[in-house]
Amino acid sequence: MFKEIPRIDIDEIVDKAFRNAKKKALSSKKNINEIVKEKESIRVTVAGENLAESVFKVVERYPSFDRLPPFTRELIDVIVGIDKLRHNLGALSFAVNTINAVKIEYIKNIRRAKSSQDASFLRKQCYGRYISILKQVEKNLKFLNNAREKLKNLPSINPDLYTVVIAGFPNVGKSSLLKALTNSEPEINSYPFTTKGINVSSFTYNKRKIQVVDTPGLLDRELSYRNPIELQAISALKYLAKLILFVFDPTESCGYTMADQMNLYNEISESFVGVPFIKVLNKTDLKDWGFK
Repeated sequence: MFKEIPRIDIDEIVDKAFRNAKKKALSSKKNINEIVKEKESIRVTVAGENLAESVFKVVERYPSFDRLPPFTRELIDVIVGIDKLRHNLGALSFAVNTINAVKIEYIKNIRRAKSSQDASFLRKQCYGRYISILKQVEKNLKFLNNAREKLKNLPSINPDLYTVVIAGFPNVGKSSLLKALTNSEPEINSYPFTTKGINVSSFTYNKRKIQVVDTPGLLDRELSYRNPIELQAISALKYLAKLILFVFDPTESCGYTMADQMNLYNEISESFVGVPFIKVLNKTDLKDWGFK
């Protein structure tokens, strides 16, 4: 989705636009060597169209956030902030409209110029206006370029699939359970809100594809230790999870007591009201445990 969004560099698009404008003016079939005003009008037109098109490509290739699945929308909000994206995209849209307005204004002025020198001066003045407009949105472009880098490698989690989320403390055997369920090596994806990769895999049951997600760094410790970004990421999972497998290590070799594990289970189950939970006892081959 976000890989198609172009990365914009102001100097590059200005150089390209002005170069194309000059080339177009010189290659015109009209006798522009004698009609300087027409040549300068062409340069203003082509440069403006090139610049507006380059900037607008960024705007039009962003998806409509309101039409995204809730999980994807929440995820984008966690990573870069949807309100910030809308603000910066709005600034670019305004810049495109301003470039087009300046283009029309200077085409009229050049055609009314009293001399070829005046026409050339107006064209240069217009170019200066173009650059000034782009400089005004330089911070917006920088933000959107950075957002693109963060979003282009969004993990391949399909919000439309039935999704099982694995939870539990570290070292209780969640990764082993994921591999056992899917009989495959999971795809590891990076998120800006956790230093650990999120593991995604799938299997087919009764001709239905089931997606399994292990979220180390999110559902593996008490919510009271979470920062606001992590809490929002956990909130996003509520739109994704259709079933949660909570893994216990009754041997406590994971480093956490059963009391701690039950406390975490209770916290997470209270946060995911309406989502069914299944308790999974891991490492039971080490000792026979009675657990309901």
